[in-house]
Amino acid sequence: MNKIFLTVMVSFFAAGALYANGPAAAPKAAAQFKKYSMDRGYFSCLIPAGWTLEREKERDAAYGIFEIQLIAPGPQKAPVSVFVSYYSKHNDDFDGHADFIDRNSTNALGETRSDTENYEPVKKIKLGARKGFELAREKTAFLHPESKSDESVQLKEKTYVLPARQGFYVLHFSAPSGTFAENLPVFEKIAGSFKGKF
Repeated sequence: MNKIFLTVMVSFFAAGALYANGPAAAPKAAAQFKKYSMDRGYFSCLIPAGWTLEREKERDAAYGIFEIQLIAPGPQKAPVSVFVSYYSKHNDDFDGHADFIDRNSTNALGETRSDTENYEPVKKIKLGARKGFELAREKTAFLHPESKSDESVQLKEKTYVLPARQGFYVLHFSAPSGTFAENLPVFEKIAGSFKGKF
């Protein structure tokens, strides 16, 4: 399984356990943003100041994938999260942006629809001055895959893939279906402010 979506799934369950029994969420205020710059200037963007930022520098260097994960605050079975990633041309997971799209626009059987997943057609987009692609899917995520529990949550995801002169960039947003729309503007703010080195 590729690094970004493996990491997403692990983070869902870990963060879900962390937040599930937390205090009730306060009424939402407008998100405040601050600037973030990746090491070596690979990319920069605005990030929500109140969200948790996670990064594994050693894994970045080992895989050739430089990324941050942003997790929204508040109690939730599965977290609202955003990944911003630079896949170097020497990354361990994909041969290029087309390979990433091919492997993330259908399930393992090459299907766009199944009992647990629904993929939308890949769309061409323009993000600032960059041409790219949009992927979207809905899926059922089981919260306790290591057990016999069938407790699950319905997730919606949106992913922007941006080709670059060296490697490519991925911006990935995931949220439970019920909170997807209210958090989508945060993702779009991050994406709209994104600048890549290559």
